[in-house]
Amino acid sequence: MAPIDSLSDAIRRSGVKNKELAKRFGVTSQAVSQWKAGSSLPSPDRVQDVIAYLQSRVAALEGGHQVAADLPPLTKSSVPGYVPVRSLNASAGAGGGGLIEDGLLGYPQLFEEGFVTRDLRARPEDLCVVEIEGQSMEPLLRSGDTVLVDMRKKNVAMEGIFVVFDGDGVVCKWVEMVRGLDAPTLRIKSENDRFPSYDVQAERCQILGRVVWFSRRL
Repeated sequence: MAPIDSLSDAIRRSGVKNKELAKRFGVTSQAVSQWKAGSSLPSPDRVQDVIAYLQSRVAALEGGHQVAADLPPLTKSSVPGYVPVRSLNASAGAGGGGLIEDGLLGYPQLFEEGFVTRDLRARPEDLCVVEIEGQSMEPLLRSGDTVLVDMRKKNVAMEGIFVVFDGDGVVCKWVEMVRGLDAPTLRIKSENDRFPSYDVQAERCQILGRVVWFSRRL
């Protein structure tokens, strides 16, 4: 299947009518026409859902799995005042997932430029968006929460909440170094007492980075 070249290309290839897409995302048909013409983009809080929906429709029509990375990254000028931050396709949770690599980094979400550069003191490429899945970090983090991970911060010498591949899946947990063992070992702990902590040899783990921010839908 040929890669999607743009949002307008995705709309055309999906076969979705303007009226249908407008109704699904609560916009006017004229707005969808502008998306298709390439003269505007969906709002920052909606663009990820629009892309995911169109990708599923294209995949159904063309008999394949359309990965988010096939879409071109948004540029700073696409939406003034916002910058793109890549997202991790594998949801962080108590199980599942796989190795953290560029192949799992999908279509970006948009954040205010000042928040990224001033508040987080980061560049967009330093960060990654991850959606929390499961109850292991409740009540601190709930399933469906979105976290921002600073991929520069991989040092677990100081305890913190990290997104990590633990050898079995991608998880978002408290991580600390276990002292006094022959082999470097990480202790991975949940916030929820129903989920016991466990130790994993460091060589089996891959740290994506430390959680520096989260958001929650009301």
